[in-house]
This record gives sequence, C-alpha cells and structure tokens, in this order.
Amino acid sequence: MKTLQINLGLNNNPFDAEQTIEYFASHNYYRLMAYQIKDKTFNGEVEPTFVALLEYKYIRQSKVLYDIENMCSVFTQESIALSTDYMEVLVFNPSYEGEGYKFDKELFEYIKI
Repeated sequence: MKTLQINLGLNNNPFDAEQTIEYFASHNYYRLMAYQIKDKTFNGEVEPTFVALLEYKYIRQSKVLYDIENMCSVFTQESIALSTDYMEVLVFNPSYEGEGYKFDKELFEYIKI
C-alpha cells in the first residue's frame, strides 16, 4: 500500500473543513485513511490546517505531483505540503508567481500510523 500525507491550509480556501473532508472522502483516485484539523503556523499566522493520510495506487510520483498541483488551484492555495515514501516537497499552484520556499519537516504535521 502506498500512502501520502498532505498539509492543506484552510485560510483563503473556498472549502471549509467539512467540505474539504468530503472532497477527499469521495475522491476517485485517493482513499482518505485518516485526518485531523490542526492549528499550524504559516508565514507567522495561525492557520487551521487539514492534515491527511491518503492511499494512492499510482506508479509514477509525477502523477501525484500533478494531482496535488491541481488541488492547489481547487483549494486556492499557493502550495500544499506533501510527504510520500519517495519525496517531501511543497507542491505549488500553477499560477503562483511569488518567491519559492522549501519544505520544512519541522513545520509539517505528520499522522503517525
């Protein structure tokens, strides 16, 4: 079983927490295994964050990156933090034109399984 974890901010997001949970619970290509809503700090501001553990069946990691990139657009986020067995990255919205920044393990909220 291949799993990934994401941290998705809920500020500046057209989906509230319940709608975000429903989006992932009903997704065709990812199975929501566990989630939490945690207050995390981003750019010095506290932000409620959807922390999720998802199962996926893709062989190529590039497909996961592509999907998460599109989710940035759906959820109007400049980036979504992503962790898999193969990578830990910030996946940016295709329309984001700001300065890049790096994935920070200290800021990422992991779900322990």
